[in-house]
Amino acid sequence: MDHVIFREGTRLSYERRGSGPLVVLVQGLWLSGRMWLQLPGGLVKSGFTVLTPDNRGTGRSDAPPPPYTMGQMADDLAAVIRDAGGGPAIVVGISLGGMVCQHLALRHPDLVAALVLAATTCGPPFGRPPGLRVAWTLLRSARGSPRAVQRVRALLVHPDTLARNPHLFDQWERVMREEPLRWRGHLGQILAVGLHSTGLWLGRIRCPTVVITGADDRIVHPVNSRILAARIPDAELVMLERAGHAFPLEHPGALPAAIRRARARAEARQTLVGSV
Repeated sequence: MDHVIFREGTRLSYERRGSGPLVVLVQGLWLSGRMWLQLPGGLVKSGFTVLTPDNRGTGRSDAPPPPYTMGQMADDLAAVIRDAGGGPAIVVGISLGGMVCQHLALRHPDLVAALVLAATTCGPPFGRPPGLRVAWTLLRSARGSPRAVQRVRALLVHPDTLARNPHLFDQWERVMREEPLRWRGHLGQILAVGLHSTGLWLGRIRCPTVVITGADDRIVHPVNSRILAARIPDAELVMLERAGHAFPLEHPGALPAAIRRARARAEARQTLVGSV
């Protein structure tokens, strides 16, 4: 079911479905909640309540004038979680979504039972930025350059993946064609990424955390996941072989498995605290 809230005059849209433990799925740069494709339905069948918000600038949410910040987007997400029942939730973010989730855990720890950080980074000064060629290709793809779009598809996965499955992105691209192109939202999110930096404060995160990435990620280098796992206390690292930035398409079972692991760790911690 679609829900709408307003925060500081900005319309924020999210979908809520299912019943059971709460999972929040936060998408990456320029992508709405619809881009999770089959994942939310699978989690609902496994007994979860699933929220899929549209970050500001995407989907049915407003695209207010830039700049945006990750703190602002994390506060948006906190407002969505509270509107949906208040959590705490298993919060899952990929790429830009993982950056938002780091800020959420730092700013609103009461809303986060566990974190799954997928193909993301803590930003400077510790994280490794993408190369200039990758950044330029992403920007050109946002402008609709067909050659850049093809190049981004190749960058998102392991070099052999598209040869084995040339239709891997068909559903993804159908959804993207149906989404409105809003330059204010694109620019706002790019500026938020440019200002993102959590490395100095990750030691404050105390919830169970699973960090997961493709070993062949060429958008957000996998060393960034190693850095996150090293700087977040007691975080687990999952490195998927022969997978790139879009590993949920290449390994559909990997993210649900990480979510189940995060849930198990959160429940074990709750049991331990309750027994003390």
